[in-house]
Amino acid sequence: MSEVLGQGAAIPLDLVMLVDGIRKRVAAAASVYEVAEAANVTAPTLYAFIKKERVPTIDTLQKLCNHFAITVDVATHKQVMPPVVRPIS
Repeated sequence: MSEVLGQGAAIPLDLVMLVDGIRKRVAAAASVYEVAEAANVTAPTLYAFIKKERVPTIDTLQKLCNHFAITVDVATHKQVMPPVVRPIS
């Protein structure tokens, strides 16, 4: 068994670091087309993003965060850390 210790903490988020991190994840993916389809964005958008030819819109950024399971509140620029789960002894 385990218990959940409260809600996750919100930490300040550097959006440039977030964008760079997502860019690296997209570039490292086995298939950009699969990422595009799964995240509901176009492959040309992702290729331009990888090449640093364009910056994603907030909507695209949120879709990519959702795809890579990165929980971010783009309105407040905070990354929400998951709750801490600790085994019950």
